[in-house]
Amino acid sequence: MPELTRLEALRVIDTTFPDQPIVIALGTMVREMLSITGLKDNHLHVLDSMGLPPAIGLGLALGLEDSKFEKLVVIEGDGGLLMGFTTMTTIGRLKPKKLILIVLDNGAYAATGSQPTGADATDFVGVARACGFADARDVEGAANLERELADARKTDGPLLLRVKIGPHNVKTGYFLKDPVLLHHAFLDFIKRNHA
Repeated sequence: MPELTRLEALRVIDTTFPDQPIVIALGTMVREMLSITGLKDNHLHVLDSMGLPPAIGLGLALGLEDSKFEKLVVIEGDGGLLMGFTTMTTIGRLKPKKLILIVLDNGAYAATGSQPTGADATDFVGVARACGFADARDVEGAANLERELADARKTDGPLLLRVKIGPHNVKTGYFLKDPVLLHHAFLDFIKRNHA
């Protein structure tokens, strides 16, 4: 099976959840998603806050529990998840039904020179289950990712999908938008579509 790239995985995620709130981890992840979709109000680009997207997603998922949104999607990298690992226990304890945490695992810190993470020695799926997630799965390949995301749309969370991707990064320009403006655009999207 050919190795899935981050770009391909991001494209599948955006196609599956085109109008649901999506929290996107910093750096390479944000820039590659922007290269696919451009700036979208339902995307919250988390800049300079490594390890925090799952915590941000947890708060949003709890706050949107009674909204018309089907899901709240968080896209995190393996290095970012390892940095904010303590959030996993809180997610498992609070059990937000709409939360899908997608970990794009390339085994490296893409934004800082591709130094290796500890992902190869970490069973993210086992940890998620031990913390009380409703389900967690390893995913390889675009077709399997499409199938797992379609299933996740119909399944109560919290869910974790660990998606193996290759180490390749796409060359992109820097993204220097003011985080306050990004936050306001995302909140406006939530307010317009909440009820």
